[in-house]
Amino acid sequence: MTRRRVALEEERPFDLAGEVNGLRWFIARASALGRALEGSIEQPWGADADEDRRRLEDLSHLGGAMGEALRAATEASDRLAARLTKLVSDRLAAALANGTGS
Repeated sequence: MTRRRVALEEERPFDLAGEVNGLRWFIARASALGRALEGSIEQPWGADADEDRRRLEDLSHLGGAMGEALRAATEASDRLAARLTKLVSDRLAAALANGTGS
């Protein structure tokens, strides 16, 4: 993530529901791709060499897309954790500064 993107994210208001929904979307995408990959692997192989070659290409593309979705989910979860940590830290610091301590 670029410094500019980090700065822009820190400037915008924190939307917990939106962040969690984005993370859920990436996980759902990876799950759907995994099911498609699994379904293709479980089909019978060997009846038609051309069809097998096409299915291998499909498996390769599905695997790559699933990896991208998982990387995106990991990045989204890292951003969410960082934003939550900052939010809690800022609120704790403000509470301590105001003398409330909680």
